[in-house]
Amino acid sequence: MTTLIDWSNFNSSLLIEVTRPNGVFTCTGVAINNNTVLTAAHCLEGEILKVRISNEASYNPKGKFWEIDSFEVHPDYDSRESNFRSDIAKIKLKGTLPKETKFYPIIKKDMNLSGKIMRLGYGARGSENVRTMVTPELRNIRPMEKILELNDMYSYSGDSGGPIFMQNNGQMFLVAIHSTLSFGPEGKHSFNPLLSSHREWIQA
Repeated sequence: MTTLIDWSNFNSSLLIEVTRPNGVFTCTGVAINNNTVLTAAHCLEGEILKVRISNEASYNPKGKFWEIDSFEVHPDYDSRESNFRSDIAKIKLKGTLPKETKFYPIIKKDMNLSGKIMRLGYGARGSENVRTMVTPELRNIRPMEKILELNDMYSYSGDSGGPIFMQNNGQMFLVAIHSTLSFGPEGKHSFNPLLSSHREWIQA
């Protein structure tokens, strides 16, 4: 049985096009208000020539994009020490997102999570980067590292920075940002920075 997704409920999930000296790359992000987008810090580290944002269903380099004003990588992110710890960046748009964009609040308490988990991303599936939702299962919460671990079988290049939502008692909350995969003897799982633990920096 196929479940139809009302994508208008998830139009705050955005594709991020990053132009570097050695090519164009894509990541995913999520808007938390009409001009602020969160993504993974590793998407925006290094030399960046241009960043654009789109909410189309799939990547189209000639499609409609929003230009950005600035971006900031979390000050505690250091890829030499950890690929996932504090792997968050925030982007300020030059303009504003469409008024019909649906924003969800960052969950206030992230240590005792329960509910349906949904992860969105624009990973490269088949021959294109297309918006997709997957429903991974909760694996573990690592409070010292402020990380949510998920059993994550369907993460692809381009999903980085995508939002992880949780539906609880009919309400939708933004919980984490998709960061890094691990391939181990216990299977494929992901490490994802919890947003509530970084609320002060996000709102600064």
